[in-house]
Amino acid sequence: MSGYCRSTVGMAAGLLSLVLICAGPAVVAQERPQTHLLVITGVGGEDYYGDLFHRWAATLTQVATEHLGFAREHVVYLGERMDRAPGVIAGVSDKATVLAAVERIAARSRPGDRVMIVLIGHGTARGDRVLFNVPGPDLSAKELADALGRLSDRTLAVVNTTPSSGAFVQYLSAPNRVVIAATSGGAENQHTLFAAHFVDAFAEPGADADKDERVSLLEAFDYARREVDRAYRLDHRLLSEHAQLDDNGDGIGSREPGAAAADGSLAGRFYLAAADTGDPSTAQGRASLALQVEARRLVDRIEGLKRRKLGLAQSDYETRLEALLVELALNRRAHRQGRLP
Repeated sequence: MSGYCRSTVGMAAGLLSLVLICAGPAVVAQERPQTHLLVITGVGGEDYYGDLFHRWAATLTQVATEHLGFAREHVVYLGERMDRAPGVIAGVSDKATVLAAVERIAARSRPGDRVMIVLIGHGTARGDRVLFNVPGPDLSAKELADALGRLSDRTLAVVNTTPSSGAFVQYLSAPNRVVIAATSGGAENQHTLFAAHFVDAFAEPGADADKDERVSLLEAFDYARREVDRAYRLDHRLLSEHAQLDDNGDGIGSREPGAAAADGSLAGRFYLAAADTGDPSTAQGRASLALQVEARRLVDRIEGLKRRKLGLAQSDYETRLEALLVELALNRRAHRQGRLP
């Protein structure tokens, strides 16, 4: 794992509370709905994917705590290997631990709270065997759906960014629930890029389409979909992942959701924020985070280039690698010196 990743996944702590002081005896106000975030990375299969999935998950947890005001206890990251980020990854992402984490969120959250669960890794779908690949026995779509029944009185979002994730939609769909999948069905089973861009949406000003200084799940979905399409075009590859969103409970996802479409109304009102208080981060903090997110993107590109080395001319490979390393060095220098992008 890069030194960048180790240095940029620190977690903030603290508990948001609201107290209403009235004349006479103090009265404690009804707390506003809180948001709970569970991020899960499955098995990578090889170090390249394991490290890649970790960088995406670590970025999301960092954005939540440093940019969106989440208390550390409201953010749980389960990963394939805890040694990738000791103290940040709360536990190994085997089936039992994942299901127990859902149970704990159900116990500590309240009706009306928001819960978002993000799956990052590999997935498979063969007939009725629809699986998220985790250490040990895989987690099936049905097992996850059964566990989520405990959260029926919360506003829930499940974001499955894995290959074949489209097959999960019919299992996970329910009223008052947003289900996002990186693919249109189980047949789209190649490595997906959706997670990287979905995570970036919450730190990118460009994702805030209505300019209200916060990003809804609908805006994050649209941003990620556009950026995935652009990445494939720039790489001269045929698009092999078509994301979909379902939030009306009918089990049928939409590729182009919106407020006036069959899907998109609930996602447009679901904001990844600690409470209904807006974005608490400062301009300086947002600028610093933007540099760190861009550094993670550069690390992703460098590692991806290394994997394609054998298919490139040596001079082409060296030119590309040098350009990326210089860009990363300039990014890190700007971050150390506190310069705004």
